[in-house]
Amino acid sequence: MINTFWIGANIIFDLDTGHTSQVLLLVNTERDATIFETKDEADTYYNFVKVRAKHIEWYLDPPIPQRPQGYVIRGVQTTRKAL
Repeated sequence: MINTFWIGANIIFDLDTGHTSQVLLLVNTERDATIFETKDEADTYYNFVKVRAKHIEWYLDPPIPQRPQGYVIRGVQTTRKAL
């Protein structure tokens, strides 16, 4: 089985304190992924996730005609079916 997902970067606001946290989510479609405008910005997030989620193959997908705004980060996880 193969699971494919993308990185979505979000900011969470604590309603009581106003404190913010930056979080990365795994989203199910490229449409929901965060688009990083520059390669440097995308590389920063790519390098962050690849050392923390080691059982996932990570890819930095460059801009394409269907998504010319920038880069997305895609993860592919292959799982073995239990016998």
